[in-house]
Amino acid sequence: MAEPLSMAAYHDAVIGTLKALPWVADADTYPESTTQLMTPAVYLSVDGWDPKSNTSGQPSVSLSVSLYIVVDRASATITKPDIYIRTAAADLTQWIDGQQFGLPYIDGAVFISAEPDAFDPAMDDYLVWRITYEQGAAFGADPFARGGVPVKGVWLGKVPEVGAAHVADYRKIYEAPDE
Repeated sequence: MAEPLSMAAYHDAVIGTLKALPWVADADTYPESTTQLMTPAVYLSVDGWDPKSNTSGQPSVSLSVSLYIVVDRASATITKPDIYIRTAAADLTQWIDGQQFGLPYIDGAVFISAEPDAFDPAMDDYLVWRITYEQGAAFGADPFARGGVPVKGVWLGKVPEVGAAHVADYRKIYEAPDE
């Protein structure tokens, strides 16, 4: 069974992996401040999740995730920001499919779409593209996880000769090998 997903660990893993990309100057969660952004940047947003069926008995979800690529329209280092951002979006589109971000217990990311994003007025000074993907992950405890002390032996009793008064009547039917 899979280890349940920690949202904090997921964010750290995705952002850390994005920061390792050579063209990314900044990666973080979607910015809430209106200060000047360091670009090119990629910002992460987990938009929600839906139940995902499986046969393991462990609750699982399909995460809906967006990556926002941000490039300054007036960049002094990028001569054609509109072409640069499309190229970055195409590269990220190819890169994202199958990504697990170093977390072996989640499904590979499945690319959904890539499109310009002009909905946030705070980002009017920037070119923004949105890459969306889905990713499956366990969201609950493993119902079959082993915990506690392993079984050392199994004894069998027959009703009505059971309980503390009949310990001598029990028969050992299994003994775990010594480790």
